Amino acid sequence: MVIGIIGASISGLIAGKRLAQAGHEVTVIEKNRSLGGRLATVNLDGMNLDYGISHFEAKTKTFQTFVDELLDEGNAKIWTEEFSLHDGENFYEVDPNADVENHYISPKGMQSIARDLSRWVDVKSQEKAGGLTYIGPDRRKKRSWMINLTDISVFECDAVIIATPAVEAYGVIQTSQNRTAARRIIRVIDEIKYDRSFALAATFDQEVPDWKGIVCEHSPLKWIGNESSKQEESEQTGLLIQSTTEFFRKNEEVDDETVIEQMLEEAAKVVGPWAHQPKSTYLHRWKYFRALNPVNEFFMELEMEDAPLALIGDYLGGNSLENAFVSGYNLAEYWINKYSTVTA
Repeated sequence: MVIGIIGASISGLIAGKRLAQAGHEVTVIEKNRSLGGRLATVNLDGMNLDYGISHFEAKTKTFQTFVDELLDEGNAKIWTEEFSLHDGENFYEVDPNADVENHYISPKGMQSIARDLSRWVDVKSQEKAGGLTYIGPDRRKKRSWMINLTDISVFECDAVIIATPAVEAYGVIQTSQNRTAARRIIRVIDEIKYDRSFALAATFDQEVPDWKGIVCEHSPLKWIGNESSKQEESEQTGLLIQSTTEFFRKNEEVDDETVIEQMLEEAAKVVGPWAHQPKSTYLHRWKYFRALNPVNEFFMELEMEDAPLALIGDYLGGNSLENAFVSGYNLAEYWINKYSTVTA
């Protein structure tokens, strides 16, 4: 089959890799220049800082197998087993409320994981999917679906996978001409709500702190990550400062400079006054960072034999990076078995 995947998230990329390995022709359509969704990395002053997901855990055999492959390739390593805690007044070297477990990172930056997965598929970056057109069983030489791109061009394919946040998936699938069949999916994903957050990456002329990351309570911030501790050696400090959803809501219309100033002020209360004087900063606004009410399904499928369509992502089966991976992986395995005799 010719398969079009909308969204270069880890869900879309692992599904694309598995389906391509099985002999299908896979193209990933991504609206941004960079790949990976929340696997996002920015380089400031020669240092990679992860401003999306800063670390991940492995709880399932499927994902642990993938992580083991990353470890063997040098594209992942164990960062720490425990993080610190700031409860609004006091700093604790170890968060007493958290379980001890391996927290993994990529020493090359989280986005390198996405780039590695993308080698198995064709990628159309900076191309936005505006909608779908269902051709139907009497298509003759045409394929089942047309993905309508916002530059007025189209991508024809036999099957479609939507691997975007639920809000964006809703916008694409509701354009399908077969709305009756898609009604259940539309109704479910319309209910998904998201945690929103500012992510501030910053570098400092400061000795690297001993702690790896700080969970913040009773603060406009929820996380401060010591990104420089992911490097083998570093003469400067890099931090990733993440806000709460409440702070995002209050400051959504505020300009970047003011938001950065406020976040550094709050960070200084936790790590020290040196946080007031960054060398470089980068601010990102995450509107769909983490699903608050994920669906208890690994994937959702529009059951049309002549025109397969499915939704995958980090709002299906849970809201972690691992859940997103398992969502894409499981759909790919299901389709490999279901369409193993189908040729392009």
